[in-house]
Amino acid sequence: MSVSRRQPVCRLRPLALATIATVLGGAVQAQDAAPAASTDQIVAPKALDSVTVSGSRESASTRLQLTPRETPQSTTTVNREQIERQSLTSIDAVLRNVNGVAVSFYDTQRPLYYARGFQITDFQIDGLPSYSSSTNQEFDTALYERIEIVRGANGILTGVGVPSATINMVRKRPQREFAASVALTAGSWNLYRGELDINAPLNKDGSVRSRLVIAPQKKDSFRDRYSEDKTALLAAIEADLGPSTVATLGYQRQSNVPKAPIWGTIPRFATDGSPIDLPTSVSFSPPWTRWERTSGTLYATLEHQLNDDWSVKAALNHTEGDTFSLRTYGYGRTTSLAPFVNPITGAGTTLYAAVGGGSEKQDTVDAYLSGKFELGGRKHDLMVGVSSTRIATRTDGYSSVANWSYVIPNIYTWDGNAPEPAVSKTGAWRTQITQQTGLFASARWRLTEPLSLLTGVRLTDWHRHTDTYGTAGSYAGKSLVQDENRKVTPYIGAVYDITPTLSAYASYTRIFNPQNYKDRNNVPLSPVIGSNAEAGLKAELLDRRIQAHFAVFQTKQDNYGVRDGAITTPLPDGTLPYVAVNGTKSTGFELEFAGMATNQWRVSAGLTRAKVTRAPTDLIYANLPEYLLQLGTDYQFAGALAPLSVGGNLVWQSSVEGFNIPHPSGTVTVKQSPTAILGLRASWKFTPKLSATLAVNNVTNKKYWANLDYGNYSDPRNVSLTMRAAF
Repeated sequence: MSVSRRQPVCRLRPLALATIATVLGGAVQAQDAAPAASTDQIVAPKALDSVTVSGSRESASTRLQLTPRETPQSTTTVNREQIERQSLTSIDAVLRNVNGVAVSFYDTQRPLYYARGFQITDFQIDGLPSYSSSTNQEFDTALYERIEIVRGANGILTGVGVPSATINMVRKRPQREFAASVALTAGSWNLYRGELDINAPLNKDGSVRSRLVIAPQKKDSFRDRYSEDKTALLAAIEADLGPSTVATLGYQRQSNVPKAPIWGTIPRFATDGSPIDLPTSVSFSPPWTRWERTSGTLYATLEHQLNDDWSVKAALNHTEGDTFSLRTYGYGRTTSLAPFVNPITGAGTTLYAAVGGGSEKQDTVDAYLSGKFELGGRKHDLMVGVSSTRIATRTDGYSSVANWSYVIPNIYTWDGNAPEPAVSKTGAWRTQITQQTGLFASARWRLTEPLSLLTGVRLTDWHRHTDTYGTAGSYAGKSLVQDENRKVTPYIGAVYDITPTLSAYASYTRIFNPQNYKDRNNVPLSPVIGSNAEAGLKAELLDRRIQAHFAVFQTKQDNYGVRDGAITTPLPDGTLPYVAVNGTKSTGFELEFAGMATNQWRVSAGLTRAKVTRAPTDLIYANLPEYLLQLGTDYQFAGALAPLSVGGNLVWQSSVEGFNIPHPSGTVTVKQSPTAILGLRASWKFTPKLSATLAVNNVTNKKYWANLDYGNYSDPRNVSLTMRAAF
């Protein structure tokens, strides 16, 4: 890594290359965070082994029955087989294995995901938007059958047109036949995890059936004092109400209880301005710090097949979540926004504290009709629907910890001991209400045998305001009212079948994205507006065993909110002010191949370029790798070694830069050299229903920054062993 004040450069030890990975990752650009001088993030290297599905399935972008080659956008599906084969136990691990998606994080509890240079904020569960900030935890994959990723804007179903990607997590559903599986995992830093999945019919013919999934996990960390307990649960009952009607009722819950979580940044420079190479274990968090989050969702669906061509589906979700955090961060002992450590004595850091908590309720109702109709001698596809989501986010008032501080005498020897500040609720609170209602439709028009036109539109009403209550519970008034009514989000795409195995496509959509940021005058920023265009080729090679895809894309955005670097004083609600900038543009390409080269050999390769340009007035710069290259392989042996399979991934990214990084002499530009991270795995099947998988991440134990603006290290080498049995 290197550091410069525009010209001078002081070099930190570069990170070398390793070997062998999976299909591709994307670019980066971040938005929000905790105390630090800059908020744009960089990506962490990640592994990839994308799965492309060739069968027809309801599209996550249009809800039409489309194959990947019939969809005029870049899509990836990570199925259950890949999740288990690669030991991908969290959404974070999954997205590190998705072409065009890049992973970074502010700190231990705030992962960040990017595609095509922009942050991914659209998460869905079973096709219903999950907008919540407090309930969007690091989702546990034990509850899901597959993860679908659509890169590019997807405003028809989500209501907004964020140009990064949409992540749709599809829950496990009850099946007619009895089945059960159990998995036990042990790994580095005292990782212990279990998974139990039971599918049980409740009557003889399976017309009433159930599913129960539970996944507890405990893990310490390479970071001093940090640990986390996590539990995920899903319980569902499904019933055939008739030959054409299915009803589902279910509940899912996840709790994350970390101790001593990292918040903010760790020291990057010594007091003399030289880079300080602290151990990866360094933490500014005493053992009493915490960042707890729990959420539960009650969901119900009703599906009815009207006839051979038409069906209707309705869904209802009710989610409640709670969060509480007591955190510390390190500042310099003067007025510096970052700690600078004396390289001899280890002095130079003062801890400050922050406290926060609240709850959230989210209700979503969604219904749509889909089917086929005949016009002009050809069959076409149509989907029309309506959705409404209401989110009430409550933020509780707590006694101030602004006067609490603790001087760390020596960061090299500090054991985390510091007095815990007393905190209590004041009785005051504020509730932010966000309401979105939309009418949407999409259609596929088969204009000729090889040419299809896809069209879509959404009409959205969006409202947000904040209600404030005093310490005695008295209503203090409404503020920060935002209304965006009758906003139209159009979508158009075309797919042309050049041959039975090769298609060309193009798509275009407008961007409309309300922001939850305020300027220095405490006035909400207007929505982001812009456009997103994509064109490419999709092919099926080697008797359709290999899926190939090439895409070029361009996104333009105006009124995009970035941190107001000129203002460091928080707003009345404790957040930092943002400023809207125009002229943000991302251009690039994605190239990937994935599939079975032979019956025993799975291969994948991907290359992504994402170039983000920002307005000259933008005080916060994006720092991202322009290129990412990923290679991957899995091989299933034959003969006497038939129970053995081995695999690996290599992810390489080009150099990254972080701007306006605090330095004893002012602010500097920090540069990290290209990095490559290697992962290896091996599995052995003792019987068709009993297997063991050994996975090693960061095999060469590379030490590198996962993030330049928020100086935190990525995970060093770690190992896990999973035993999996089916019944």
